[in-house]
Amino acid sequence: MVREKCKHSWKMTNVRDGFIVTERCYHCNKLRVFFSYEEVPPKDEYKEGEHYWNYAGSAQSFKFDMECTKCGKSVSFESLMGLMHCVGCNARCHLNILSQIGEMQNIWLFAALAYHLGNEIDLPIENLEVLTDYFTSRLRTPGKKILVVPGSLRHDPDTCRGEMLKDVGMLSLTPET
Repeated sequence: MVREKCKHSWKMTNVRDGFIVTERCYHCNKLRVFFSYEEVPPKDEYKEGEHYWNYAGSAQSFKFDMECTKCGKSVSFESLMGLMHCVGCNARCHLNILSQIGEMQNIWLFAALAYHLGNEIDLPIENLEVLTDYFTSRLRTPGKKILVVPGSLRHDPDTCRGEMLKDVGMLSLTPET
């Protein structure tokens, strides 16, 4: 395997606003999550095959890509829904176990959650590495590190009570000082 020579310095590019939309089929109770670029999140009820989809909620969000400021390499994050921090709700959860081990090493673990239309998928390893590099480079605490891992490490996505990372000032109309 050929290693890249560039020591990448990542920045967010191609930032696009929209909504994370959740729908549930009231027939089979299946859940699906997708991103909408519409100005108002879609709330239509509709039938698709054997499923009867109903609006279950939405949250304002954004999508982005990453670009290296040194070599120009670009990585797409089209399928990234968000990053989640484990709160330790299940002792058998792989994410919980790894988070506890990481804490002892000054490593904060975050699960990268991808949009899914039924089955959970993971982001490619390259994307996890880029996110790890990007967020770790922004830390100001010496000795701390962030590690971004696959969302499939959660024991049960339907009962996981992890905390999603959010941009606290995202909806503010007042510029940050």
